[in-house]
Amino acid sequence: MSDLVIVSNRGPFSFTETLLQNAESMLYSGDAAGRPVFGEGGLVRAMAGLLKSGAWTPTWIGASMGNRDIDVARGYYTELFNKMEKSDLAPESFPYIRIEPDSRMHFLYGEYDFFMRFVFFDTRHMHSYYSKFANGFLWPLLHLTRSPAFYKQCRTFPRPCFEKNDFVQYTSSNVTFANVVVDEIRKSGELMKGRDNIVVWNQDYHLMEIAEVFKALLREEGFSKDKTERIHVGHFLHTPFFNIHDIQGLIREDKRMRVKEQVFEPFGESIENALQRLTWGMLNNDFIGFHTKEYCDNYLQALQEWFPVDIRIRDRFYEIKHRDRVTTVGSFPIGLDVDGILGEVGPGASLDYTFDGRGLNDSIRADRAQGRIVFGGLERCDYTKGLLERLGVFAYALKGLKSRGKNARLYQISAPSRSDNPDYQYLNQMFADELERVNGRLGEEAVIHLDQGVNPPQNYRFMKNVDVMLVTPLEDGMNLVAFEYILSQKYRPVRSRGLLVISTSGASRVLKEKGFDEAHGVVYVNAMRPKNAGGKIVEALQKGVGVSDELINYIERERRVDDWAEQNIEAILESRKKS
Repeated sequence: MSDLVIVSNRGPFSFTETLLQNAESMLYSGDAAGRPVFGEGGLVRAMAGLLKSGAWTPTWIGASMGNRDIDVARGYYTELFNKMEKSDLAPESFPYIRIEPDSRMHFLYGEYDFFMRFVFFDTRHMHSYYSKFANGFLWPLLHLTRSPAFYKQCRTFPRPCFEKNDFVQYTSSNVTFANVVVDEIRKSGELMKGRDNIVVWNQDYHLMEIAEVFKALLREEGFSKDKTERIHVGHFLHTPFFNIHDIQGLIREDKRMRVKEQVFEPFGESIENALQRLTWGMLNNDFIGFHTKEYCDNYLQALQEWFPVDIRIRDRFYEIKHRDRVTTVGSFPIGLDVDGILGEVGPGASLDYTFDGRGLNDSIRADRAQGRIVFGGLERCDYTKGLLERLGVFAYALKGLKSRGKNARLYQISAPSRSDNPDYQYLNQMFADELERVNGRLGEEAVIHLDQGVNPPQNYRFMKNVDVMLVTPLEDGMNLVAFEYILSQKYRPVRSRGLLVISTSGASRVLKEKGFDEAHGVVYVNAMRPKNAGGKIVEALQKGVGVSDELINYIERERRVDDWAEQNIEAILESRKKS
């Protein structure tokens, strides 16, 4: 059985003092009603199929996020876990952690069965590399895919903030992760058996340098050629990738600022050389996956702008020749847990969520009884999601509907996100102010904001009840809400199915490429042109179009997350390592 090492900034599970106290209470009462949720994050749901017994022996390496992670890893709670197991509460209703003789942490919970390893950082280091560099610089910059740059035209989109020390800490974190990966591979013993392959699969923008460091460590620590060739390394970027031409203004601004401030460092870091190092570092992967061809092309254009590489097309992939190596790049749009979602929105599944003392289902029913069209929005509160722009789109759509004797209400659900970050604090305040202004102008509480998010399965059931789903990001790596909404409409009568309104995102690119348009219940809009977008929505509602069977069948067949994971791993294994 081959080893699969998944590496991400955030791991699949964390242990807090509250969680472990709940375990004690569960043990005392014998009541498993408070079982913890596993797999709330999108990445965990994407990997879920790989974390069960199967063809792989999976290990997940991620940064510690819980205040009791280190105690669990050191075995201080082994007695508690053993008692939970003897009482038949673990691993069915609570995680069971077995500390193996080699100190590896074996995680068992329900059908999940994998090894887990925490990477520990102090608070200051985490703030620098994660909050400031990854979230304050890389996150907004990777979303700069077209001109003019969002930070110049959108009120809540921040200018990417680069500081040399944060980049140093980011590099240091990648070194730490790479060392942990090498240690886990040694402990697994799979390399010593001399048979199967090992796949190391890095996830997202926090680990863009890890492959370079990891392969250097293999050489330095004397791994034989045979062993090294059996280790395959891949990276999937879940965000967009910046357009090299559209960030030139940002690079020039950075250079001018350094000249103005008379900053002279013979070995100093700038925005440009930091991005060059990250872009080049990714080439140490055997395979790099993106959601769309456009993101692939952006990456390739950055390489061609900065480095002497030879790029060729082979089958459905690009091959990048550099020095004596070849790196393969391709697009694999991520998918959904299709069967799980459909199981939550079928006949008899009811929306059971309460906000401000009233039931969400009752509120939507009351709106329908009064002839209102139900609009919906659902995502985490992020400046890339176009939340302020969405209020403008809805306002113009409502104006157009009222001119035709109709009415509507928008239910906007926004899960809190990165609340300690000043950019997100500013976004929250701006959105609250704009919401108050829009409701004051439109009246009748035209927009209802639920600011604590709605967890599965109630989020899917909410979408099932929405007539017009507004998915209006400025730019989004994929945006699975669009696909989830399409699936949620399957069990509604064909004539009453809703409309998907979508702006620039991986999802819109995928749907356009497959030829889905208004006739299938999809309306493409520019979130930054609210009047035009509102008019398109009114026109589509007048025509009575809704999500089609053909569109639902496409998502069911071709946008399955297990297929996405398997295809990525297959591509990593088949990538050519030498020219």
